[in-house]
Amino acid sequence: MGKDYSAMTTEQLEALRQLVLDRIAAVPAFRRGSLQVGYRKCGRANCRCARPGEQGHGPRGLWTRTVKGPGGSRGQYIPLEQIEQVRAELDSYAQFAGLIEDYVEINEALCTAKIGPPGRGRKRAAPATPGPDGEKRGSTTRTR
Repeated sequence: MGKDYSAMTTEQLEALRQLVLDRIAAVPAFRRGSLQVGYRKCGRANCRCARPGEQGHGPRGLWTRTVKGPGGSRGQYIPLEQIEQVRAELDSYAQFAGLIEDYVEINEALCTAKIGPPGRGRKRAAPATPGPDGEKRGSTTRTR
């Protein structure tokens, strides 16, 4: 991420792009979001968790993620025996996101390499210069 690919040839960039694509395909199952593990009080007045000094029910995991649309987030309780699995899936998502960022940067460098460095090829149009009243003028080409 943030690497300089400008010294690479298009063939090297294409090979690197394929390598990153293969790594993306090898990422194990993943999920985005976050995981909290803790205790929670149920809110019933006669429950043991309502007694002073009681920490609540749990521990239990809660996996949450943001979504588009009403509500903005979704959650799911995770059984204790699956918490490590969910943590590994969240780590895999971080790996996936990093590889996607690399893939995009490599593709942009490849597109730039195919066009060529600035100054080659087509000439740029001269910037518009302001007229005597300070306003920019259009084309100086006149029609007959």
